[in-house]
Amino acid sequence: MSGRSFPVTFGAMLAPFLIWAGHFGLVYAINGAVCARAPEGAMLFGYPLSVALVAAATVLALAWVAVLLVMALRGGGPAGHVASADPRRFARWFVVAGAGAALVAILWVGLPALLVPACG
Repeated sequence: MSGRSFPVTFGAMLAPFLIWAGHFGLVYAINGAVCARAPEGAMLFGYPLSVALVAAATVLALAWVAVLLVMALRGGGPAGHVASADPRRFARWFVVAGAGAALVAILWVGLPALLVPACG
């Protein structure tokens, strides 16, 4: 058995949810900062500042969770060091299910922030 501890394995299993939580906080921080500072006409890549930053954060979070999903589907995962197959199978299933839920949650948070004005 490897020296990998339970908290590290459990943290890896929760990674999709942690990425979603980070994205959630970042989207609200971006919108809050834009509303507080009210940068009139601030543009980034031809889009309003908040839209460009939220889009970048959403794409990054979706890509990161997609990588975790692909790794879990290919048999990698947080419990690869465990000798028994049952915990590995459960950990991979948990990451796949969590990644699917996180992808939906990230879109659920990102799309309204992209469609509705930041301070509207």
